[in-house]
Amino acid sequence: MRPLDTGAPVDEAMARPQLTRVLGLREGISIQMGMIIGSAIFIVPATIAGRLRATGPIMFVWIAGGLLVLFGALSLAELSSLLPETGGSYVYIKRSFGRVWAFMFSWNHFFINTAGTVAAISVAFATYLGYFLPALSPGRRLFASSLSIFGRPLEFSFGWVQIAAISTIALLTWVNVRGVKLSGWVMNVFTLAKVAALASLVLGAFLSHKGTASNLLPWWPKMGTGELTAGFGLCMISVLWAYDGWTTITLTAGEFRNPRRNIPLALLFGTVAVIVLYGAANLGYAYVLPLREMAGSPRVAADVARIVFGPAGASLITAGILCSMLGTLNGSILGAPRCLYAAAADGTFSRSFARVHPRFRTPATAIVALGVWGAILTVSGSYDQIISYVVFGSWGFYTLAALSVIVLRRKMPDSPRPYKALGYPYATLLFAGVAAWFLFNTLVHDTRNAAIGIFLLLLSLPAYFYWTRKAKGGAPSPGGQ
Repeated sequence: MRPLDTGAPVDEAMARPQLTRVLGLREGISIQMGMIIGSAIFIVPATIAGRLRATGPIMFVWIAGGLLVLFGALSLAELSSLLPETGGSYVYIKRSFGRVWAFMFSWNHFFINTAGTVAAISVAFATYLGYFLPALSPGRRLFASSLSIFGRPLEFSFGWVQIAAISTIALLTWVNVRGVKLSGWVMNVFTLAKVAALASLVLGAFLSHKGTASNLLPWWPKMGTGELTAGFGLCMISVLWAYDGWTTITLTAGEFRNPRRNIPLALLFGTVAVIVLYGAANLGYAYVLPLREMAGSPRVAADVARIVFGPAGASLITAGILCSMLGTLNGSILGAPRCLYAAAADGTFSRSFARVHPRFRTPATAIVALGVWGAILTVSGSYDQIISYVVFGSWGFYTLAALSVIVLRRKMPDSPRPYKALGYPYATLLFAGVAAWFLFNTLVHDTRNAAIGIFLLLLSLPAYFYWTRKAKGGAPSPGGQ
């Protein structure tokens, strides 16, 4: 398991502080589940209920999204056993499609995907914190403005919600700078809390006698096939956002003990467990809340908890939901900087982002940069507005990463693969095909947000050519394509 090639002389590279391998399978499963289960499962079921208006399509879209992620996880499990290096998909895409595509993935993952995720979840965290602190109401703003991009209004606001969100980001940035072992311990604690809260909510929904099977009706909506297909495609944006984070564990492969075993197992066990929990949670929500009420609920999980457990129990479940969001925020700030670290070490971004803290052995510059940019994005819009920019570009690169399994089977046929993707190549091709349909459907039915995502991605190209030219002028060219 070699360190990432930085292009520097061997003696110099060995003298620099290196990332340490301190994470095991337990932390791996915690990271996988903790990164997937965040804020979305407690918020977006209301959006989906409003669009599909029937239990059958709602359950179908959640299960379909989960299976899609599972097929992708099967592919990444093989790649992580083949190339157990810090950077994850950056490394896979670079080896398969070249450095330009790898850099664009890194840019998207850091500046758009994860920074947007950090902003959205921190705002959701502050909103749910308003359950205990009424001053944290989204309507109480100190400043508000808007502008139009591609004919779409973008809102900018700053109030107590943003202050709480930025403070939370700052705290978790500090935790992650202090060391990956501390961050891994935090992930264990928060993942246990979030799984306990979600499982308790599901069990309470079905065992408390506060729900009724009639709330599950209608099972299928009275709408045309075209309207249902379009609604299904738009709901996939929310569902895939709820499953997002499933690739994060591969970014930290360079800090795992025995990554060829632990990364694939964590990918598979963690993903399957989340699919089961998500399906049960949505069925439990619908069992307690009629679909019309669910569609109009800004805090659907808290509303279900209040009905099932009463005020005291609802407070406890809401505290667990807050832990869930904190855990996902922590995992985002843990994983994404390793992607930019890999790009910087490869000479496609500023070398300062490849620096490892001499005491804490973390990519501190990249971690702080993510925290600052995520904090800035908290004022850029609502929860739904932020996630609409994140999902489109991310799934394009997830597709490339999965297809790397097929490419590297041809390029590196004799390299050891402790784990081989189940269902190869059909599961990978099915994943790529469904992802391509999702991207096309988004481009057709949510054109403005897709265009904004593409525009933000293209901004990466001038940065790529600047930093690669600078790297060639100041140091030996690093390996790779």
